[in-house]
Amino acid sequence: MSERYYQHQFPNGLTLLGEKMPGMQSAAMTLLIPAGSAADADGACGTATVVSDLLLRGAGSRDSRTLTDYLDSLGLQRSCNSGVHHLRLSCAALAARVMEGLPVYADIVRRPHLPESGFQSARDLALQGLAGLEDDPRQKVLIQLRERHFPHPLGRSTMGKKEDLEAMTLETCRAHFARQFGPAGTILSVAGNIEFDRVKDEVQRLFGDWQTVTSPTPGQRPAPGNVLHVHHDSEQTHIGIAYPCIEETHPDYYLVRTAMEVLGGGMSSRLFTEVREKRALVYNVWAGYSSLKGVGAIMGYAGTSNDRAQATLDTVVSELYRLCNGVMKDELDRAQVGLKAATIMQGESTSGRAGAIAHDYFIRGRIRTLDEVKQAIDAVTLDQVNSWLKTNRPGPFTIVTVGPKELKTPAA
Repeated sequence: MSERYYQHQFPNGLTLLGEKMPGMQSAAMTLLIPAGSAADADGACGTATVVSDLLLRGAGSRDSRTLTDYLDSLGLQRSCNSGVHHLRLSCAALAARVMEGLPVYADIVRRPHLPESGFQSARDLALQGLAGLEDDPRQKVLIQLRERHFPHPLGRSTMGKKEDLEAMTLETCRAHFARQFGPAGTILSVAGNIEFDRVKDEVQRLFGDWQTVTSPTPGQRPAPGNVLHVHHDSEQTHIGIAYPCIEETHPDYYLVRTAMEVLGGGMSSRLFTEVREKRALVYNVWAGYSSLKGVGAIMGYAGTSNDRAQATLDTVVSELYRLCNGVMKDELDRAQVGLKAATIMQGESTSGRAGAIAHDYFIRGRIRTLDEVKQAIDAVTLDQVNSWLKTNRPGPFTIVTVGPKELKTPAA
């Protein structure tokens, strides 16, 4: 692609991406396996989360303790978790150490033990995380919002469902692994102080004979949408709101991102200024663009006291409609500066870049360069943003509230 960005497709379907970051001593790796919560079997919601724990409980010639000790000895800062589309493994360290760790990650995704001795603990941890939502109504409202707004199975909670986790068996997890773990659709990205040809040769050695599996594509069902109230005895009310928007690949994507930065992108945003600072209705409020592959949305949240909850919902919806009247030049300027600053800061992180190029390839089928992103943000004009806002009114709304009292839905 260039002297900085690289891409290679192996015959078995595995995609390798690279970004050379001159001057860095470190490197980072992201490995995306198409085995996220959307691939959980019906009646087994939460399988991907349990599998993400089981993967690290022994692989190849190493048992659980030996595997952990070896990764620690390399100094790898690492994580393994389940998202909607993918099960994601990542690590970062000195570049040479990341290369040393690649054979271990090949074992983890190709030859995990998935031991019976670790299954109960992995499932119990998933159930504990789910139980913790009762003490975190903010997270609870956002999970419910995604479930109601995005089509099934994309709206599934990655944390799973209590009844499904309690009924889950080790065989369920092993079947998920056998069905979803293969090179086709898997993305491995590396960023930092790398020599791409060396990485490519090592990946060929470790993954070149990985056999493709046949994984069915789950059918989608429309999102239920509408309004949901979840009763929760508390001194606070939590409000989630969402409505459909364009996909991330749409030509107007940067217009939307800029407009949403004006609305809810920080302490100078309209929501923060109008709802929190001027009216003192909330202790937390934000809104922004959110996307999955093929689906885009605007999502927002507000946390408030019970006596201010209805006024908060009314005001947030009012601000969403007021945005249709357009933004001011100074608001646009601040939004562009904020988006570019976030882009620049991400560009200084090997972990950030490894994740970003993997995301880009999955969503767009190509890597966006940092210069491309900054230029696209700079190219957004006031007339373009205001024209888009005028012709794309918000709605229909999906609204979820968690608190002691149901709220009235504001009129359009």
